[in-house]
Amino acid sequence: MEGEKSGTTVVELGKKLTERERAFVRQYLVDLNGTQAAIRVGYSEKTAASQASRLLRKPDVQAYRDALLQEQFDAIGVTKHSIAAEVWGIYQKCCQKEPVMEWDSVNREWVPSGEWAFNVKGALKALDMLRQMLPEMKHEETEAGNSLEDMLMGGNAGGREF
Repeated sequence: MEGEKSGTTVVELGKKLTERERAFVRQYLVDLNGTQAAIRVGYSEKTAASQASRLLRKPDVQAYRDALLQEQFDAIGVTKHSIAAEVWGIYQKCCQKEPVMEWDSVNREWVPSGEWAFNVKGALKALDMLRQMLPEMKHEETEAGNSLEDMLMGGNAGGREF
């Protein structure tokens, strides 16, 4: 994120904003609703949407928001690699075959039809998300010292290629 790249701290970024702007950003991160955040920090309900839009376009507000988000992610251990691993897990779950069930009116119950299905839409979405993430992460190292590809193709990947 911007604050992380330039070495600028959250405090330093916050000094570039007014107290009301800092409060707006903190409130915005509660629910990612700019209009409600603006109302909570004292803007009128009539102008809250336009004020939120104006504030969220300001580069200093964006930098402060990004730095606060990065700080929150760091505190709970969210990294690009952990997100990619979660998306890979979702892909694997979507690729698990499940029996197609049909109603047996004689026995009055659902029974397997003999066909199998899997969540194609979910699997493709997960692969698209990974495709978008990989170029940025391609040469980064995980905390264990392995590349992202090694991590995904290791024990968690189940031998699948993508």
